[in-house]
Amino acid sequence: MPALTLPRLLVRTVFSLAVASVALAASPVAADTADTAPADTPGSSIQAPVTPAEYYAGLLAAQPEDAAVVVDPAIGGLAEPAEVTEAVHAAFGPLGVPYQVVVTPFAGIGGMAVSGEMVPALHDRLGTDGIYVLLPPEGRPLEVRAYGVDVPVDAGTRAVDAGLDYDAPAADVARVLAEAMADPAVADALEAEAERAEAAPEAWADFLEDIDPTRFNGPENLGFLAGTVAGILVTAGGWAVWLALRRGRGAVAATTAAGAVALAAAAVVVPYPYVLDAPVGGHEIPDPLELVRMEEPYVVSTGRVEHIAERLAGDPLYVDPLNPQPRDGLEEVAATLSDGSVPVYAAVVNLDSDDEAEGDPDILAAALASVAGREGIYLVAGPAFDASSVQVGAAAHGVEVDSFALWSPIYDIEEPTPALAVDAAVTALREEAEMEPAQDARFTPQFADDEPILPGPRSERYWSGGLWGGLLLVGPLVAAAVIGSYYLTVLLVRNLRSGAGRTVLGPRALRRIARRETRRLRTLLSARGDRVPEAYMPQAEAALILMDRGVEGLDLLGTAVLARRVTAAAENPGADDLGPCLVNPLHPAATQRRGTRLDPSGSGALCAACAELTDDQRQTRVLRLRTRTTAHSYLKSPKDPWIQHRFGADRPRTLVDLLLKEDRVH
Repeated sequence: MPALTLPRLLVRTVFSLAVASVALAASPVAADTADTAPADTPGSSIQAPVTPAEYYAGLLAAQPEDAAVVVDPAIGGLAEPAEVTEAVHAAFGPLGVPYQVVVTPFAGIGGMAVSGEMVPALHDRLGTDGIYVLLPPEGRPLEVRAYGVDVPVDAGTRAVDAGLDYDAPAADVARVLAEAMADPAVADALEAEAERAEAAPEAWADFLEDIDPTRFNGPENLGFLAGTVAGILVTAGGWAVWLALRRGRGAVAATTAAGAVALAAAAVVVPYPYVLDAPVGGHEIPDPLELVRMEEPYVVSTGRVEHIAERLAGDPLYVDPLNPQPRDGLEEVAATLSDGSVPVYAAVVNLDSDDEAEGDPDILAAALASVAGREGIYLVAGPAFDASSVQVGAAAHGVEVDSFALWSPIYDIEEPTPALAVDAAVTALREEAEMEPAQDARFTPQFADDEPILPGPRSERYWSGGLWGGLLLVGPLVAAAVIGSYYLTVLLVRNLRSGAGRTVLGPRALRRIARRETRRLRTLLSARGDRVPEAYMPQAEAALILMDRGVEGLDLLGTAVLARRVTAAAENPGADDLGPCLVNPLHPAATQRRGTRLDPSGSGALCAACAELTDDQRQTRVLRLRTRTTAHSYLKSPKDPWIQHRFGADRPRTLVDLLLKEDRVH
């Protein structure tokens, strides 16, 4: 460490004596500890506010000049101030340079806004070189600077940003900060690791987190997932069984059904042991601070309330020198605190969400009443969140009073000064709350009745949380959507093929068309048979007979076309009948003849749409019938009676005789 010059030594000595004497005169804690109590002027509980830099510089000056650590006794979190002090020394000691470290909750919004000005002010007052660090009880360093020493401060802050959570405790922050200052490669490694973590896909990690059995909804989410998978398997299995039965494959259907049920059962049962056997953790472990709030003294660090309790033994009003709010009227308020039948004690303090009471005056008042152990009502007043007004909390010891009756008259008090706030609280309590001294009275603050919210038994949540909804609703819907998408895709592909100029009909599609046309013909014959022209009756009978025979291929196509022609002749008698369209006999009836290479004669009957096409386009649009292995033009066999007689348009009686004299197979 660089040697102090004589002027600097004199400045440090004089300043240390002046400030430390004020800070330590009323302190119950030894000067060489970090758990240093707030400073007050001897003989008075009311003193003008001191700046944070002045206050903490006085405490640092009482520490060894090359290793000074001050941990405010009002820090929040789970660690005692002494533990934090030891951890900070262990972190910065190996660096081999002087260090001045302050850990305080009163350095942010709601406390003393520092805006990067506190560390320079500390250095100006102390006049020593070294590392200066300002830390909150949890979170990122507020200020880190080096004076007169060659230390890579930037590496330390980069390492903390990359390697720690935003709410990391001060001990961990100090450790990482010092490690990176000693070796900047630590910061580089942590940043590289953070970049890899950010580049990795988050979806899988989020998914695993959502089904973690230790989380509030983990077993429910996993049960819902298992039920959904099982529902998909059962539905898909049912579809496969239906397909197998349609094709007459009973054994395949039975095997498929058994397999689907087995897989669905496995999807539900296999995750269950994981749900039960996963170690207890996560949301199943109550927040330690919630447990602390349920029992006296309601805070982890009692250094501040012990000091306040000691000061209240001689004066009913205590004013923290770090409270930045006006002191006007406090002397007058102090004189009224002991007027009632129940003594009232008031503490005007600084509050912040990082302090031992999480900035809640009710918690701090309950801790104060518990530690003080004297009969009375204890009020705590301090800055609200924006520090522009004062909030008040209350607790009792040795007084018969309901906690709600103590809270309700004062919970909405917000005054601009502590004096007005305390006076309003005292007046409201004496007017509205029924209070009687009672040595055996036990006061339990409202927040202490709040049990930690923990998830229920995993088994119950797995089976009832979402499994049945996934199995009976979501899974079948997902499976139905997938199956529907499959059929839609098949349909679109077929339509696209057709739109490209080629129509292909498979056996099932062709049979559906034939069934529809013959069903229309049967209905016509049974209801209005007299409307069928006599010349068409043999064709009608032939169509129905062939359909009953279960014909396939071209015979099935001919049956459909023949039935359609008979129905059209009955519904529109006297219409010109040029026969079916040569390109596709399932098109509307032909209306004109055109020259085409599709017919050996060089001319064919065409529907209106096909008549507008070029002959090359007609060639590509000829109806094709698909078999198990391939698809071919329906005109492949020009000597077939169906083609020769144009599906009954030419010499229909001869066609009927040829069709009925023997079973035809194509």
